[in-house]
Amino acid sequence: MSTPNQAPYYPPRPRSIFGPLVLITLGILFLLLTTGIVPSRTLGWWFVHYWPLLLILWGAVKMIEYMVARSRGEPAPRVGSGAIVFLVFFTLFGTTVTRTANWNWHGMLNDTGMDDSDFDFFNNRYSFTENFAQPLVGDAQIKVLGGLGDINVTASADAQAHVVVHKILRTDSQENADKLNNTTHAKFTQQGGIWLLDMTSGGFEHGRYDLDLQLPQKAPVSLTVRRGNLSVAQRDGNVDLSTDHGNVSAESVKGSASFHVRNGSITVKNVTGNVQVDGEVEDGNIADVDGTLEFNAGYNGDIELARIKQRLHFKSVRTDMQLAKLDGELNLGHGELRGSSVAGPFKLNTRSNEVRLEGVSGQIDIENRNGLVELKTKAPLGTIDINNVHGGIEIDLPGNAGFKLDAESHGGNIESEFNVNIDNSGKDATAHGAVGKGGPDVRLRADRGTIHIHKTE
Repeated sequence: MSTPNQAPYYPPRPRSIFGPLVLITLGILFLLLTTGIVPSRTLGWWFVHYWPLLLILWGAVKMIEYMVARSRGEPAPRVGSGAIVFLVFFTLFGTTVTRTANWNWHGMLNDTGMDDSDFDFFNNRYSFTENFAQPLVGDAQIKVLGGLGDINVTASADAQAHVVVHKILRTDSQENADKLNNTTHAKFTQQGGIWLLDMTSGGFEHGRYDLDLQLPQKAPVSLTVRRGNLSVAQRDGNVDLSTDHGNVSAESVKGSASFHVRNGSITVKNVTGNVQVDGEVEDGNIADVDGTLEFNAGYNGDIELARIKQRLHFKSVRTDMQLAKLDGELNLGHGELRGSSVAGPFKLNTRSNEVRLEGVSGQIDIENRNGLVELKTKAPLGTIDINNVHGGIEIDLPGNAGFKLDAESHGGNIESEFNVNIDNSGKDATAHGAVGKGGPDVRLRADRGTIHIHKTE
């Protein structure tokens, strides 16, 4: 008796263990997050920088499964359509998060008038306003500490502080909002030589508190908030402003001014004393400073500096600049540094910037990489020393000036409108000679760039 033909038996493909591993990993991460063992900021930083490791792990698991299945003579676990969809969306999500990690999200919220409380979808929003006046005896320092909220300071006409508090509270009921409002009454307290308004503890930790302050004009003022914009005008004393997420501005300050900013823009105008800036700023505009300017901060946008009457020191991630004073303007941003009416001694060390300066006098020392250096000088000339790597040099010198030229270009040519000895025959072009009756040294060095020396009337 013959047996009917039977279809060959193929064992089902085993499922990959990567799916369970992903669930276990996510569970551990959420557990660490909810228990507070790992802060959300730390977890986010690790994901932004190291999410491709999950793709590497996935590939390693699939390779091991394939090798084990081959050694046993079994079919390797298949990659289902769900896994492919997950891979595509995970890659897109990871790439997007990495590219937008450095965006100033808090600055964008500030620009739209929104804050963190606007994303609390589980509570209602309640608004309250209160105001009070309080005498502040003497010229003691006035210090304000806040959490979330803007602070605006102007001068009062008397020796009192006039305070208006705008509250935005998020709770589940009007009753709880009223209770929170009753526990958040702001008041100045005197601590030694300081009048302190502290809005950082207790009920002040819940909600947003915007302040409009009229303060005695002569008293020094210090404002600190975790997130919010700070604005000060018409002050005779020193000013100190600090915010982690927000913009700061100060105008018409007769004392000195210090600014500590992260993720925000800065505007400073008409300061009699010295100005100091540190942190990480977006855009900046500093003008009409009678004292010195110390700018030690990173920047992501445009920085405009104008009319700094004493020493200026600007230091960021890729630029270190010092000059005796600034009669004109300096603009930095988007791979370019422009300036006019710059008085030496001027020293600049930068990279990946197109440097364009005009109306420059006195001693000049410039070091640059990966960008053109264009310099238009005026009398009186001082010693000029320019060293540019991977970039050319364009320099304009007064036609009636006297100087001694020493120029060299590696991988480029030298062109001059002055009567000097030029040799472009070798790998390194050179130019030497005394112009007029001689004078200060003009030393030019370019690597892989041409040197152009122009004569101006």
